[in-house]
Amino acid sequence: MARPIKSVIGNLIYQVWMVLMGISLYLIYRAVTQDYWLIPILLGFIVFQSKVKKSDRFVNFLKSMEIMKFFNKNTIQTTEEVRKNNVIFAFHPHGIYSYSTISNTHTTGTFFENMVLLGSNMALLFPIAGLFLKFYGIQGANPENFKRLLSSGAQVGLLPGGFEEATITSPKENRIFIKQRKGFIYYALQYGTIIYPVFVFGENTLFNTIDWFLPLRLWLNKFKIAGTVFWSRFLTIPEPNREIHTVCGKGIVLPQIQKPSREEVEKYHQIYIQAVKDLYDQYSPLYAKGIPLKIF
Repeated sequence: MARPIKSVIGNLIYQVWMVLMGISLYLIYRAVTQDYWLIPILLGFIVFQSKVKKSDRFVNFLKSMEIMKFFNKNTIQTTEEVRKNNVIFAFHPHGIYSYSTISNTHTTGTFFENMVLLGSNMALLFPIAGLFLKFYGIQGANPENFKRLLSSGAQVGLLPGGFEEATITSPKENRIFIKQRKGFIYYALQYGTIIYPVFVFGENTLFNTIDWFLPLRLWLNKFKIAGTVFWSRFLTIPEPNREIHTVCGKGIVLPQIQKPSREEVEKYHQIYIQAVKDLYDQYSPLYAKGIPLKIF
């Protein structure tokens, strides 16, 4: 199947981030092992980078590349009309580097267009490589920023599974890491936010992965060390012969509780998990037939 040349170029641009990550890691290694003069330079760059804002020109350029047309098929749908204010979109699965989630949020004409996507603060502050994410408009998932956005009534997107959900990614089954992720429920209750579970079918198939030493790799995640081992026929470029189907589920309307109790958080956390299960059960016969959902 022929790919639009723009989408191919767009996907190659994404690989710039991978190259920058490699450069960053090398510079950090040199700085802590022998070239100590690099330390103040890298720290200064991190401070500079923390002030960088979203570039509308960069985002519009990537939109014009129609990156998701790189795949055999890409659809975005919702089970109901999405509210425009005071919203959390919770995406699963994270995948290797949230390829579809990030790309879909800047696909023209979707209900995600005004969403602020949150990401790892570590990734955003990573010298040099973090600039790409900052220009793209990704903001930090730290509690202060999260609460600021919710208090303003924004549409917020996040990947609750984080590093761990990336680590457990497997093309053999859909896996989500959510049992211990309750913080976003706590803040959603404080602001009476509606949560839409979003499942990206096909994200887990973009790369090959290994399942070896999973407990060790999850342990490394506690120290913010990536535990993923992945590849495709095109190295870090995802497999193009895939279908990506993003489905936004029915919204979970939360009451506003200034100081939610542990029991209240647990109650709505279980409601959220069940909503994700229901969404998967409803659409997996169409987009992931025979592929189980495993919840960590």
